[in-house]
Amino acid sequence: MNQTQLARLVRERLAGMAGAHLLEGSVDRIVEQLCLHLVDEIDSALEEAIRHAAAFRPGHAICHRCRSAPCAHSEAPSHRHVFVGMSSTGVPRWEDFAQHCLDLRHPDVDRLFDAPPALVTLIRTRADLAAGLIDSVREATPALRGQVAAGFFSIPKRAGEGRGVLALTFQIAVSRRDGRSSRWALNVLGCTPAREPLELLWERQDLVPWRGAVRWAQAALSSLDRVPRSDDPAIDRRVEGILAGLARRLSHERRSAGRRTRHAEERHRTGERPTRNAMEDARQLVPSDVMVDERNGTLVVAGARGRIHFYTPAGRLVSSVRYSRDAIEKKRKLGLWRPSRPDESEQLRRALAPQP
Repeated sequence: MNQTQLARLVRERLAGMAGAHLLEGSVDRIVEQLCLHLVDEIDSALEEAIRHAAAFRPGHAICHRCRSAPCAHSEAPSHRHVFVGMSSTGVPRWEDFAQHCLDLRHPDVDRLFDAPPALVTLIRTRADLAAGLIDSVREATPALRGQVAAGFFSIPKRAGEGRGVLALTFQIAVSRRDGRSSRWALNVLGCTPAREPLELLWERQDLVPWRGAVRWAQAALSSLDRVPRSDDPAIDRRVEGILAGLARRLSHERRSAGRRTRHAEERHRTGERPTRNAMEDARQLVPSDVMVDERNGTLVVAGARGRIHFYTPAGRLVSSVRYSRDAIEKKRKLGLWRPSRPDESEQLRRALAPQP
C-alpha cells in the first residue's frame, strides 16, 4: 500500500466517524504519521523475524552481550576448547576440555591422554547453563536448554598441530517468536586445529564420527517445534532425554567410526579410493575449472562423482577426496578456493599431459 492508497483509506474510515470535520485539514499529517509508524512496525517485525530465523549459526555460541554472531566471544578459542557457561551478562565462556575434566575430577580424565584418547561426554542441563545469569539474559531468546561437551575425537593431524584430537560442544537451544512459535535446533560448536570451520574436516577424513548422532538429535528436536509452550517442565525432561541419547550415540558412533576407519585404510591400500581415478579425471581436465587452494597453493581439480584431486603446480598428486556439491560451493564462498589464473592451469595441464 502506497501513501496515496493509505490516504484514501483514512478518508474512507474518517467519513463514517462523528466529528470527522475537525480533522479535515489534518489528513495529510495523519497519513505521514501513520506511514512513519507503519515503517517502524515493519522494521520491528522484520528484525524479530531475522532473529528468530538466524538464532542458530553453525559453529557459533549465542552471545547476549553482542547479540550477533560471529563475534569475538562466539567461537571456540581452539580445537580443544568447549563451552562451559556464560558470564552473568551472557558472554560465552570456554575452557580446554582436558582441563575442564580435570577441574571436575572426572574419573576418565587420565584416559584423555591415551593413544587413541578416550571419548568423554559431559551433559549440562538448562538449570546448569542458566545458573548465575541475570534475569534479562535468563529470559532472553534464543535460550540454551542443554548441551553435551565431548572429547577427544581423533582426527588426522598435520605438521605443527600436535596431537590429532578435537573437542566439541553440542548445544540445544530454542528461539521463541511472539509467544506463538518456537524453533529448536542443535548447534555444533568447535573448529579445526587451524581455526577453520568444522566442515573442512572433510579434507582430513572421509568419516565424521558425530554425524549420525547429530542427525538423530535434530530429528528428535523437530517434534518440539509444534509444542506451544517451550517452558513446560515436560519439555525439559524431553530435552534431557535427547541429551542423554545424544551422548550415548556419540560414544557408540565413535567406536564404530574407529572400525570403519581401519576398513577405509584397507581400501586405500587396495586402490578403492578416489586417488586411483586421478589420471582418468586429469585427462578430462578443463583449465577454466581448475581452482587454487589459497592455504597451501595446491591446484584443485574436480572429477566425476564428487572426486576432488589436489596437485602441486609441478603436477604431483597430493591427495584425493570426495566432496558434496554444497561443500565445494562453501569453500568457494569462504574464499578458501579461488579460480586459477590461465598460467597456473596451463602449467598443470602441461604437467599432466601424456608424455610422448
